[in-house]
Amino acid sequence: MNKDEKTILVVDDDESVLSFLTFSLKGEGFRVLEARDAETALTVLDRQIPHLILLDIMLPKMDGFAMCRKLREDPRFVDVPVLFITAYADPNSLKNTQEAGAQGLIEKPIMYSELLVQILDALSGRFSLPTRLKFAI
Repeated sequence: MNKDEKTILVVDDDESVLSFLTFSLKGEGFRVLEARDAETALTVLDRQIPHLILLDIMLPKMDGFAMCRKLREDPRFVDVPVLFITAYADPNSLKNTQEAGAQGLIEKPIMYSELLVQILDALSGRFSLPTRLKFAI
């Protein structure tokens, strides 16, 4: 897979997380789009369909679960992998992740190696459990 051809939309209201993810993913050769809330993300998505979406769960107004469910109702985004990002990962979060139609869950603080594995898995059509949560189940 040529990462240079892959676009990732990162949606997070935390400026430091958004900057870290954008910088790191661009360093891997991905093209990165940014949004700080679900409404802005939906506007971005009207202009371009990314190959993958990294979506924070805790967003102002519309949370990540609601945004993901909205995306799954739109035929344009049915097959776009979504990975949730959260500081509050637990077995219930994983259940909600699957019910919303996302491919995975990334825990904060983000371990970049784990993030990259999950991104590559999701882009290949695989669902992967977050490494740290595997031990909690």
